Amino acid sequence: MNAHAHATVESEAPAANAGEPSERSNPIVSALYEMAVSVLGDQLREMFDKADDILFDSAEKARAGDEQRLYLDTMRIVRVQRAKIINAFQGSLREALAGIGNDDEAGTRNHLDDMSQWSLQDGDALEERIAVSNMETKAASLHAHELVELQRRLARLSDMSGDGITSESMAPARIIRAFQNSMRDLSVDFPIKLVIYKLFDRVVIGRLSEVFVGANQLLAVHGIEPRTDGPAQARKPAAQSFGRPSPGAAPGVPSWANGLDQSTLGAFSGPAYGGGSPQMAGGSSSAGGSPAPWPSQPGGWGAAAVQGSYGDAMLSQEIAQILGAYAQGRAPQAPNWLPPENVALVARMFDGFYRDARLPDHLKPMLSRLQLPVMKAALSDRRFFVDPQHPARRTVNDLFEMLLQFGTAESAPQPQMISELQGLIDAVSRSFNLDPEKLRAHQSEPVDERTADSFLREQEELQQKKNRARVERVRRVVSHELKRRIGERRLPPGVMRLMLSGFGPLLCLDYIRNGIDGASWTQTMQLVDRVIDSLQPSRGSTAERAAAEAEIVAHISRRLANIGFSDARLEEVLSGLLQAYLELADNDDEAIFEDAQDGTLRVSVPEAAPAMSLELSPEKELQGLLSILLVPGGWFTVWEPATQTKHWVRVKGYYPVQNAVMFGHYMEERFLRIRASAFATDLIEGRASPIDPSPELQAAVARVAELPFERGSDALVWTSVDGKPIEG
Repeated sequence: MNAHAHATVESEAPAANAGEPSERSNPIVSALYEMAVSVLGDQLREMFDKADDILFDSAEKARAGDEQRLYLDTMRIVRVQRAKIINAFQGSLREALAGIGNDDEAGTRNHLDDMSQWSLQDGDALEERIAVSNMETKAASLHAHELVELQRRLARLSDMSGDGITSESMAPARIIRAFQNSMRDLSVDFPIKLVIYKLFDRVVIGRLSEVFVGANQLLAVHGIEPRTDGPAQARKPAAQSFGRPSPGAAPGVPSWANGLDQSTLGAFSGPAYGGGSPQMAGGSSSAGGSPAPWPSQPGGWGAAAVQGSYGDAMLSQEIAQILGAYAQGRAPQAPNWLPPENVALVARMFDGFYRDARLPDHLKPMLSRLQLPVMKAALSDRRFFVDPQHPARRTVNDLFEMLLQFGTAESAPQPQMISELQGLIDAVSRSFNLDPEKLRAHQSEPVDERTADSFLREQEELQQKKNRARVERVRRVVSHELKRRIGERRLPPGVMRLMLSGFGPLLCLDYIRNGIDGASWTQTMQLVDRVIDSLQPSRGSTAERAAAEAEIVAHISRRLANIGFSDARLEEVLSGLLQAYLELADNDDEAIFEDAQDGTLRVSVPEAAPAMSLELSPEKELQGLLSILLVPGGWFTVWEPATQTKHWVRVKGYYPVQNAVMFGHYMEERFLRIRASAFATDLIEGRASPIDPSPELQAAVARVAELPFERGSDALVWTSVDGKPIEG
């Protein structure tokens, strides 16, 4: 058996590009193509024209030196590479739109799934994939009205022309992926590339409606009316999203308040303070309650007001009057101490939360319980609008992210977990339940246009930063599962390269698409097992083993080519496996041939060395499971028996070598450092619990409970940043 035998195995590769688009005989399709290229080209040039101002402003607001340097480095790169990016984008865009009737979905998927530079040690490509996917989702939601009309007109054009054009021929995904393709040959660090994506998101994605409106007008001129049975109406987006207010604000109405839909904020109002928590599907109300949000109609709090005092009722009434005026497009009348601009900015933040299509309606009452407390925090401290790490702003963003996890869970979260989440929301509400009388005595400064724009932009970009935790957890799950498969075996370094840089990204995509129980994950893991088994000494003939090895190599080549691995990358990750097979074949030359009774020859394979354990040791498996559970930023509750107190904490770091984990208090600057094995014991015995419905976390907790390890418990000692104990 030699390397040439493996190298000549036929593999399935993606079809080659068709080259330059062919001329279109349909003049309407050609006109659509020319219009889209022209409009998008102008928008990209405008993006680069604005880049210096946007990036310099971002650098000024950056709190850390590294972040400042990132924006300034991006500014320099954009200046130097501007022409290259524009030319590459125009080429990609012409290829995508000139082939407007081809609808090559397979090619589109390959572009999106190109993971050839990704490995378990480098999640950049996976993060890029998520960023692109987020832009596609945002564009489809932000421009849903114009897009649905265009899809129906294109469906009508398809019926009339028979050119193969489809309703998705001008989908946002094609435009976004054309820009992604134009970035592939840009030799810059990934953080800079991500900032350039954010520029494209901010300047171009928000204006894609110009392309869709122009296409609708062009088709209407040619008599192409929408097909009545075309694609279903998408969810109508908000009049504005974060930082995307509609033009034409009335005098005295800031751009971020123009057209604010007050009904969105009132539709999910909870009960008054002390009335208990709103009910969740599958859960129970938590005790105690917290301040309710402002009502949708002024005066709705009158019955709860305390005579002679300025309380939540009167504050909520004034907030409702401000939002009601803005919703009607007029400037509100408000007390001198209560800046309407600030009220509208907080309302816009919650409006963005509620309009996120990923947040189910049954979870919105939970989020609404934070409206009034967060409003109070913003009115009491102007830093809320300028500092993303302000306690109230950071916490409400974190809780929104947590609610999204609950909303997208594959199965209904356990009642205990729902109760923990409700308890956390109540605790946060109480922390920010400031006295309205004291707020009224404090003169709040109104935010200016620049501060408001920066605030809304940061809120809009926050989700991309949140993806890092998701990427890290997927990588850890894949790494742990591969370690479990390999066990204590010592695989050749080249084969380990295949495991980490070949099977690693493939399993990550399998996991994201269909989860750990999906057919694609199972098939990939079976292939991993075949590779491991094929490295063991075999009693089969040389020809049989060579055929089996060739089949394995071909199968791996097909799977990796399907996610975008180039021929050079395939050769790199497969070379180690091929070398291992050659070494096995060389060992066969030393085999002893002996006569059998029937006169044939049999091969006697020398006894292999004693096999090492096929499973991970309990200690190593515990470390792997805890690495899945203890991703930085993860939320847990921990119970302190000495004080009979429940604490809500977030993971700061997990240190396997030191057998330690550090948590931070959810609101205060204090920390817990305990042994990781003690924390695992607390998980098993119910003194600690993750506030996360992800199936991989629940499976990890269940597996920890089955492992034999030395159990114990640590007293909880809170410390300051410098490690000194905090009394009380």
